[in-house]
Amino acid sequence: MAELSGTRTSLPRDAVWPVGHVAAELGVPAVTLRAWERRYGVGPSLRTDGRHRRYSTADVERLRRMIALQDAGMSAIDAARLSRRPPGAPASVDDLLNRLESYQLAEVDDVLAHLFDDRGAEPAWDEVIAPVFRELGRRAGRRPDCADLEVLLAAAVERAAQHHAQLEQAGDAVLLVPCPGEAHTAPLAILRAALIERGQSAIVLAPGGNDLSLLAAAQRVRPVSVVLWSMARHAGQAALRRRLEDEGHQVATAGPGWPRSARDLDDLHQAVTFLLTQHAR
Repeated sequence: MAELSGTRTSLPRDAVWPVGHVAAELGVPAVTLRAWERRYGVGPSLRTDGRHRRYSTADVERLRRMIALQDAGMSAIDAARLSRRPPGAPASVDDLLNRLESYQLAEVDDVLAHLFDDRGAEPAWDEVIAPVFRELGRRAGRRPDCADLEVLLAAAVERAAQHHAQLEQAGDAVLLVPCPGEAHTAPLAILRAALIERGQSAIVLAPGGNDLSLLAAAQRVRPVSVVLWSMARHAGQAALRRRLEDEGHQVATAGPGWPRSARDLDDLHQAVTFLLTQHAR
């Protein structure tokens, strides 16, 4: 994927750009821009008196968003679809925290939706969502009256991730499994969204299953990999891993509920890279 040019031009709002100028501005070959117009409908919206096609400033900004989404690992077709949505104000940790604390739940949903669409699942998690969870965790250690905010954020994140990655990918799936007794599954929703952005099908099982139901689900899905997620250690989770492996499944463990010596995946980027590599074999 071509890199964006090192210096970004400040574009006049009424600028009209031929394809060569847009290609130079974005660091993308003109032939690529023409291909995107044919394949995805991402092209110039203006015409000159001589009927020549020209890009508006809004067209260029949309292309810029599309490139940024692809650089984050998203497929071109999904990046083109998401780039049609105008970006919201840049989301920050404080911005999301303030909306949570004031119970502006519709605005929380809107901030998260724009965050996923503008940045992609992995940057959204690393740059904003995970720091907010950490801050709420620190506060909960000092005073227990903010536990409701963690619950609200987890539910909002799962909704946003589900909506962002609502189209299932074809092909063999990765099965994302919360260990029995585990209720905190927002990280699995984020991992699913990040994998689907990269063309890898993934399924998150709902919390509340027991060993037998989880083993049966793995038999039905026949996944390329199983991720066992644990936020807090639960009795029997190591035995469940062994039973899955005994049935021939490729299993990776994730989450702080696994001791470091038994934990395979430590962060989102490592998990995405590992699972994509496993599927490519």
